[in-house]
Amino acid sequence: MPKYLLKQRQGWYAVLEIPKSLRPHFGKTRFKETLGTDSIRIAQAKVLPVIAEWKAWIEAARRGDRTFEAQSQLWRRERQRLKNAQVPEHEIEEALFNIAVDSYEPDKGIELLNVSSGKWIRLSSHVDEYIAALGNLNTPKTKDMKRSDIKRFAKQFDYAHEVTKKKVINWVEGSLIAKEGLSAPTCSRIISSVRGYWDFLERHKNLEIAGPFVGVVPNRKTAQRHSSKKIIKRSHFISTDFQKLIANSEHDKPLANLIWLGAYTGCRIEELCSLKLDQVTNDSLLIEDAKTDAGCRQVPIHKHIKKLVADLISRTEDEYLLGGLSFNKYGDRSNAIGKRFGRLRTKSGFGPELVFHSFRKGVATQLETAGVAENVTARLLGHEFHTMSYGVYSGGVPFEVLHRALDKLDWT
Repeated sequence: MPKYLLKQRQGWYAVLEIPKSLRPHFGKTRFKETLGTDSIRIAQAKVLPVIAEWKAWIEAARRGDRTFEAQSQLWRRERQRLKNAQVPEHEIEEALFNIAVDSYEPDKGIELLNVSSGKWIRLSSHVDEYIAALGNLNTPKTKDMKRSDIKRFAKQFDYAHEVTKKKVINWVEGSLIAKEGLSAPTCSRIISSVRGYWDFLERHKNLEIAGPFVGVVPNRKTAQRHSSKKIIKRSHFISTDFQKLIANSEHDKPLANLIWLGAYTGCRIEELCSLKLDQVTNDSLLIEDAKTDAGCRQVPIHKHIKKLVADLISRTEDEYLLGGLSFNKYGDRSNAIGKRFGRLRTKSGFGPELVFHSFRKGVATQLETAGVAENVTARLLGHEFHTMSYGVYSGGVPFEVLHRALDKLDWT
């Protein structure tokens, strides 16, 4: 039987056992609610948001939570109890209104009354439900980013009915861009996350207000004019920069190895850190874990790093070319060593315009200076083609052409 699901003659139900210590608080041993379907596929899609809300109730009860959210949950349960007892709707409203007037400050009482009835939708209340409903459609990192974006929005706007297009524009331009210095693409990502959450509220929480998000983010030039922060333009490393970084990394051999590989392949830091031994041949690196289809490519091993690659293969204690790196909570191996590179960059006197990605820019610059054709450089770096001839019809260039082109790199 799938987790949290119970099949009965009436269809599928969501079920969750309540911890024994909290059963007196809720007055029952488990939560149970119909999902309104006989389809296991639909039931599996609908059950996670229900379970997420129940778990939030349990956690609130465990903490003895007296926050607004905990109190509104108690009111919702009281409404449901009265409905189950077949108390007429108008009598329920009258009873709860009297409690609100007698027990709370007027504004808070009216707020609880409207939230518990579903007339007002509190934007912070259903975020975890929404993230749970995404299932496996997004990576953990993407889910965390969406959660952060939505909570940022909910911190600005308490209730859905308070959100207007004018207020959202003022928030984006006056706060996100002017005060926080966020870029237009970052603001677009935030609004996209909020739009997805708003659609969820419309589908599952009876929100009847159309999302006011079309055209709320200005174009890049307008955003830059309003931003309080200077836009940093990334630059490229040159040979003297490379030599300084290598000299300053003499006590961090793994980081020095990463720098050598980055400089003589033009690969992204994530591509190098995730490179496994079975992706290394005698003369090339097979990049398979790339951001795009074009990024999946065969990169020749430059003569200046051939011995290094052989040494790394012989010394590694795991399945990766760069052995011994730690994973972060998202399964990335480049996070910790990337931070070490950031500290090395600062120690070496470089500013924020130079990052590890600047080696890719440096490789592109060197190849252009050496007269390498742009399509060959694009094949080496894993860039997409936007032309019919190369992007659709071409089967690529011979490996020997790529090898001769990359051998033109020289960081000494």
